[in-house]
Amino acid sequence: MRATKSIRILAVIIMASVNSLLNSGFTSVPVENYLIYQLERGSLNLHVKPIQQKKITSCGEAAITMAYNYAYSQSPLEELDVIAFSMKNGYYIDDRPPFTSPENMVKIAKHYTNDLDQHSTDGVDIGTVITQEQGLKLLMEKLQKDEPVIIDILTRLNNRYSGAHFVLVTGISMDSKHVGMVIIHYNDPLTAHNESAPWSGHAGVWNAWQNNGDPGGAGWWLVIPAPEKSLGMGME
Repeated sequence: MRATKSIRILAVIIMASVNSLLNSGFTSVPVENYLIYQLERGSLNLHVKPIQQKKITSCGEAAITMAYNYAYSQSPLEELDVIAFSMKNGYYIDDRPPFTSPENMVKIAKHYTNDLDQHSTDGVDIGTVITQEQGLKLLMEKLQKDEPVIIDILTRLNNRYSGAHFVLVTGISMDSKHVGMVIIHYNDPLTAHNESAPWSGHAGVWNAWQNNGDPGGAGWWLVIPAPEKSLGMGME
């Protein structure tokens, strides 16, 4: 009996250790392989209407407009109104980088979700991912909940000097021509189209997400949940 009890205790300790490693991202290959296995069973795609940013530097306001209109489809926003509000409050400066910072993106989103307490996370869901596996896991989890994700990448994924750029991730799939290649689908307000790019590699979404150059932009993400989902949400 004592031996059986000891084995059970050891098993619990081992499982706790494995879960800790999974959450910390140290076991990168097993975690990513499992996520790819999930994607091979079916892609994730949300139908979010793309819009074109009204100003050359208003990608953030356009991304918020798309995310908000998907969550609050009964009371959609116009990007020009978001731009006007953001400029009036100093959240968006159209001729001075970073134009709209990730921090100010949160303030804008909170305004439109009626969450005026900047220390609260009700109305918006925000966070930062550190590892590539955490990033893929986060995107998959949010899309499975019917929540597109605003992330901060690069205007041109293959050029780290092309400037930071907010887009709205709407889907993930596996490339049909390249085994094991994960493809990210996102609404690009610069082109007003749903674009696709590899997740990994020099010109991949993850590399651009980590090297966008915005203050606090590396791995940053924001979700505007539908009203019935927003209560009780917190940072991840």
